[in-house]
Parts: sequence; structure tokens; C-alpha cells
Amino acid sequence: MPLPLPTPARFCPRCGAAFPAPATGARCATEGCGYAWYPDPKVAVGVVAERDGRILLVRRNHEPALGRWAFPSGFVDAGEMLADAARRETREEAGLEVQIDRLLGAWSAPDDPVVFIAYAGTLAPGEPAPGEEAIEVAFFDAHALPPLAFDHDAEVIAAWRAARGEAEATARPISLLQQRGIEAEVLVPLIRRLEAELGVERAHAIARETIEAIARQQGRDVADALGRADLPGFVHVKDSWGGAGGDLVIETLRQDASHLEFNVVGCRFAEMYRRMGAADLGFLLSCSRDFALSEGYSAGLHLERTQTIMQGYNYCDFRYRLAQTAPVREDSRGGETVPPTD
Repeated sequence: MPLPLPTPARFCPRCGAAFPAPATGARCATEGCGYAWYPDPKVAVGVVAERDGRILLVRRNHEPALGRWAFPSGFVDAGEMLADAARRETREEAGLEVQIDRLLGAWSAPDDPVVFIAYAGTLAPGEPAPGEEAIEVAFFDAHALPPLAFDHDAEVIAAWRAARGEAEATARPISLLQQRGIEAEVLVPLIRRLEAELGVERAHAIARETIEAIARQQGRDVADALGRADLPGFVHVKDSWGGAGGDLVIETLRQDASHLEFNVVGCRFAEMYRRMGAADLGFLLSCSRDFALSEGYSAGLHLERTQTIMQGYNYCDFRYRLAQTAPVREDSRGGETVPPTD
């Protein structure tokens, strides 16, 4: 969300004479004045700050992009060196010192008064702590970043990867929807063959057991990568499910240190499986992972869910609760297609 452009001026800032018409840049015609006034752009800096290959992000506590993840960044003070401003913003927003390693580039856009200058940096030892302008701070795997706040952020990350000698084509992660589509191209024909050879019930049991084991290990891997197994950390996982294009439409109902409750009211995953002629396998291939993933992430994270879009309902009801120990979960996973009754 760009900042608004400067309001056109009605009077000369030097002599006070009225301009014939409001202007965003003008020269005063008053005899003896001739003051030339033009609105200057605002310069902001940010830093892709890393430690051991993981990038530090802050969740913004103000507009624009309130609640979105971003690099430590902010406006440059008058007379301040750019690199000093990047170090100051990192200190103020994340409580850490950063060594500025290199300039990544400068970004601007039409009708946006902000010029953004990005650096790459290496963080000093220590634990991050959110400042007044951050809701929270966290480290993310460089190839598993959450959706970022601003349009130029993807280009900043690409420049950072290029500076590290990584090829952008191989470094850019695919969305979860794309990943599930690739997997389905292999798994759907395989499951159909197993259905024919072993029967539907046995074939689905084998597939479910294998898929859940993979998801459980992925949950453990996510917790290790984040360095945390609390519910705010799991929110980062949830935020990545929808991809940049809204593959899932999520309505959050409750989110705090011990509860995460939301409904999924739009699901492109279900649409994809329908197009592939595998609507009856969508629950097995995608939805059945959710419980195992949360179990792997934390033994105390309990999910209750009574319905999904994949089963024919209008929405999915996800209700996560974090406790010291979680009871063994039960849900309607035994039937892949359980359409609602009117």
C-alpha cells in the first residue's frame, strides 16, 4: 500500500503568495521571490538480515500493511547515512545489531512517493525482541518465507539470492497448491491402481498411513526450522498455506497464545482435485495431513475439525488448542466424502 502523494500547495512556502492553481511543484511568480518548490520523495531503507541462512522478519504494528511480515525498515532521518538508518531500524524494531554487508538495490513505483533502498546484512548474536513498531519478530527459512508486506519485497529477496550466487529460478519456492498438484499427478494414478488391486478401503488406508507419516515428520521439521513449537509459531505455518494468490480464503475467529480458530471459506485445492477427476481423493491427499502435521509440530497442539469443503461442506472449521498434553484426536477422516444433509 503506497503512501499518498503530497497534497498540492496553494501558497508559496517562502512569501505566502497564492499560486494561480494548486500545484505539486511550482515556481513562485511574485516579483523578488521566484522560489522554486517541488515535493521531494521520502527515502526508506530496509535490510535483509540473516543468521545461519535464516532471515529475520518483523510483523508490522502499523499501517501500511498492518499485521504483515516485512524486513526491518523505515524512513531515513535528515542527515543520516543510509547504512546507519538500516542499522537503527533493525535495532529499534527487532532489538538486534546488524552488520551491513552490501547494497541490494533501490526500488520505486509510479504514484508512490517512497524510494526504498535495501541492504543485505548479518545479525549479531542475541535473541530478537519486538520494538514498539512490531507485533512480533521471528526467523524464517530463506526458502519458506510468509507472504511479505510490499510489492517490491519479492524483488528484494531475488536480489539477495542473486548476491549469494543462487539462481532465482531454482531458489523461488513453489506454492503449496502447486506442490499438491505435482504430487497428485503421481499419487492419483497410483491410488487408482491400488484400489483396483486391493479394494478402496485397503488402498486408502495404505495411502493415509504413508501421507500422515510424512506430514508428522514435516511438522517436526517446521518446529526445528522455526526454533519454536508454540502456537504463534504455528500461525506462520498457517499463513503460508494460502500462497500469494489466496489459494485458501481464511476467516480468523480467535488467535492468542493458546487458541487458533479459523474457518476456510474458499479452497482452490478442492477445485484442483475436481478438475483432475479426483474429488473423492482430495480429503485423503490434503486434509488428512492436518492432524498429523500439528502432532509433529507439538505434542500439545490439538486440532478439532468437524467438516471440510473437500467433504462437500460450505467451509472447513479449524480449531487449534495448545495444551501441555493433547488428547488423541478423532474426526471424520474415516470417510473421504461425507456430503452435508439438508
